[in-house]
Amino acid sequence: MTSRVLCVGRNSVDYVFSVDLSAVRADSKQRADDPAIVIGGQCVNAVVTLAALGAQVSYAGVVGAQASGDLVMQFLHENRIDLRAVERAAGLANPCAYIFVDRKTGERSIVETQAADFPAFSGEIDEAIWAETSYLYFDGHEIEASVALAREAAIRGVATMTDIEVLSPQTTELISLVETSIVPKGVASEIAGSDKDVDMLAALAELGGSCHVVTMGDQGAIGALHGGEVFRVPAVPCQVVDTTGAGDAFHAGFLYADMAGASLQKSMMFAARVASIACTFAGPSAPSYALSSLSAIVTNETWIS
Repeated sequence: MTSRVLCVGRNSVDYVFSVDLSAVRADSKQRADDPAIVIGGQCVNAVVTLAALGAQVSYAGVVGAQASGDLVMQFLHENRIDLRAVERAAGLANPCAYIFVDRKTGERSIVETQAADFPAFSGEIDEAIWAETSYLYFDGHEIEASVALAREAAIRGVATMTDIEVLSPQTTELISLVETSIVPKGVASEIAGSDKDVDMLAALAELGGSCHVVTMGDQGAIGALHGGEVFRVPAVPCQVVDTTGAGDAFHAGFLYADMAGASLQKSMMFAARVASIACTFAGPSAPSYALSSLSAIVTNETWIS
């Protein structure tokens, strides 16, 4: 697969602590090991996963100009991510997240920080990058730039996909502009006013686009084309170490399979497998060695529609 994916959205320097989440409450105190410092953010988790699967990937977003931002740039470079569309925030530290992972279940709680004057991504993409891009992915942040780029992609005939975690007029507009939307059940049920599978997918289809997927954590995912037949795919069982980034891995896996020509159902199955692997590692993304062999699965004739 040689087509380039342009991914637009958020990055973060993550400090990951292993704790007993059930004991975290007002006035509580507990000891944890020194945090693992990793590079994450929804979009970065997706781009690293896509690159590990074998895709050519460009990242478009804003990175801090201080040492923390340099860590992000180094990490992306080491993972073979094209950085031509990156913008630097002069004089500002990079956004970060403090992630508390439960020692027993792998579930997590996240506290995010970002300077109040941290700039939004401009949305300016060089023509040379556009010429190489066949798929555009949005993580639901950098929303003004994403809406503008989704409109431009439609004119250029570039495939588009977004995931949405927070419902707003702007994210609803983004769903209406892209071909594929992947949303968690909470957002889908809010849109539909119902948590029934058919209702959620029909409500997403009414907004626009042709392919819609609703993710439901350990209950798997459902999807439909044009609000039609509903496909249900179970989550792939695994020994959970850390659920951070599992959704981002699902999005990347789905996009990769879709680029390869897999059907909706098979793209969802592949995405579920990628997400399950991500859950078996600490941190927001699985290492490349754990994912690189999966590319052979998605190009196998049993996965291609």
